[in-house]
Amino acid sequence: MQVSFGAMLLVLRIAVQPSPDLTVELVGNAGVLLTDGATSLLIDLPYEPGAFGYMVYDPGELRPAGDVVSVITHHHRDHFDRDLFLQRPGWRLIGPPGVTDHLPAERVLAGDSLSIGAFAVVPLPTPHTDDHRSYRVRWRGLVLVFTGDTEDPAAIAAEPHIDVLFVTPWLDCTLATVARSASWDRSILYHRGPNEAVATCVSAEVLAQGTRFVIAAPR
Repeated sequence: MQVSFGAMLLVLRIAVQPSPDLTVELVGNAGVLLTDGATSLLIDLPYEPGAFGYMVYDPGELRPAGDVVSVITHHHRDHFDRDLFLQRPGWRLIGPPGVTDHLPAERVLAGDSLSIGAFAVVPLPTPHTDDHRSYRVRWRGLVLVFTGDTEDPAAIAAEPHIDVLFVTPWLDCTLATVARSASWDRSILYHRGPNEAVATCVSAEVLAQGTRFVIAAPR
């Protein structure tokens, strides 16, 4: 079979086309939007704007691309709002029983490890509420860990390496007092009050609400 030079060039271009990068947006509180254009994960979104005096945001401005899955650590209102979620019929959800028991079964994804597009999501049971979950999210070989509200660093210590760690101010300071058996390339402070000045303990980055940044896919 003969293949034209043009067809060979097209195949070559497809083969060397880089993977799409990952866009990260700090929506508010522990709410983080991850998207590669084909799939979007909403970490602790949607939550009730301003709940417990935390950050206000506009849920109507959430327009994630592609297949959309909310990934919820626990049921507290500053992490999850059931009514706001149900208003988005195309969205599905990963979360603990305190969240999923009150949702239609067809909207819930369950399992110890879940694959959604290029993402792999692993719930990590951690102390806070009775069924709190931290999460390990793997995307094209990169590992992101979202601690949620836990005060216990054990889930972090169990990770051999973390590319990006999302950590609360209180857990950040706990990490400063324990032996560091885990390593991470980048640590980002989240779940702060509006205009709250926070002194970090382990050199976590303090970024403004609404900040977006891009993580390049490994080449």
